[in-house]
Amino acid sequence: MIRRACLVFSSLLVASCHSGPQIRASGDIIKTDIERARRSNALRCAPRELASAEANLDFALGELDEGNSQRAYEHITEAEAMAKKAVALSRDCAPRQVVVKEQQPQLVVKIEETDKDGDTVLDKDDQCPSLPGPVENKGCPVEAPKDRDGDGIFDPSDHCVDQPEDFDGFQDEDGCPDPDNDNDGILDTADKCPNEAGPMQNLGCPILDKDGDGLNDDKDKCPNEPEDKDGFEDEDGCPDLDNDADGLPDDRDDCPMVPGPVDNKGCPRKYSLVAVTKDRIEIKKQIKFATGSAKIVGAESEKILDEVALALKDNAQIKKVRVEGHTDSVGDDAKNLKLSQNRANSVMSALIKRGVDPVRMEATGYGETKPIASNSTAAGKAENRRTEFNIAEQ
Repeated sequence: MIRRACLVFSSLLVASCHSGPQIRASGDIIKTDIERARRSNALRCAPRELASAEANLDFALGELDEGNSQRAYEHITEAEAMAKKAVALSRDCAPRQVVVKEQQPQLVVKIEETDKDGDTVLDKDDQCPSLPGPVENKGCPVEAPKDRDGDGIFDPSDHCVDQPEDFDGFQDEDGCPDPDNDNDGILDTADKCPNEAGPMQNLGCPILDKDGDGLNDDKDKCPNEPEDKDGFEDEDGCPDLDNDADGLPDDRDDCPMVPGPVDNKGCPRKYSLVAVTKDRIEIKKQIKFATGSAKIVGAESEKILDEVALALKDNAQIKKVRVEGHTDSVGDDAKNLKLSQNRANSVMSALIKRGVDPVRMEATGYGETKPIASNSTAAGKAENRRTEFNIAEQ
């Protein structure tokens, strides 16, 4: 009898731990995971998990409307597990692209057979293609002409009978050597570009600057686009039309080196309750919660959330922010950890309602594990009960 009474009391205690606002806040987070999984093609790679997450979320909200928070908690727990599983299974679910290589037509090279000297010996077999001769003498006259320089070009056709041809692919048919093909004053043996004139300082190759921005093509990362020379990364040769990457071109940006919203002419907006730094969005006053609860209270808390949402919208370069919940050391460690997570979830849910893309946020509760002041004084405990917005990726 005593044991049965204990079980009833335990069930009542569990049911009382899961309030409607907490479950609804968790539901907002789960909706975000469901949408993320759907966008990642979960209908193809995790259909069962996605359907289970959606169904359990609907059941939880329905049970909550009927006042059954314990049943709602059971369904919301199952929905959370299935949503996370759907996100994980669909992470690498993008359809593969099949590249079909087009077969290239076969190139047929036809070699024309000629006989310049008309001696019936084709030039390809004729050792004297310019002089007629019998087949038995390989197309050369019985008394073959001389080749004084031994370059294979007979003297009657050799313009330099005492200097052998260098056979480098440049005017090899005249019998004369060409030690400097491009006539740039650099011998071919030392010229990196023997058929294109160029100065000695460039090893005989031409100095090219196609876009005319003063940076040679071999050092220009954008050889077809001139550098804009505005004092921002001018050494790479590429134009930078939006130096601060805030979405507003420099020619219309009043603060081209500092990111700012378009409606503020590209300059950083001035906020009264928050400040955007390199690694965080600092809030000048703390967001307040009901005692021992994740419910956000007070008009000032709402104003802080409004400015945090506006700061995230204004600073598109912030890819992801981590919403952190922290508590003091009063109470049970496990309960503090759970409370801090629920409060972080509530803040993230409030920002989603203000139009912040949930993909840009993650909620984490640290409980009492990261104090910034001593928990031995009331003032220190007040400092440790806090919400932080740390930039996780940009």
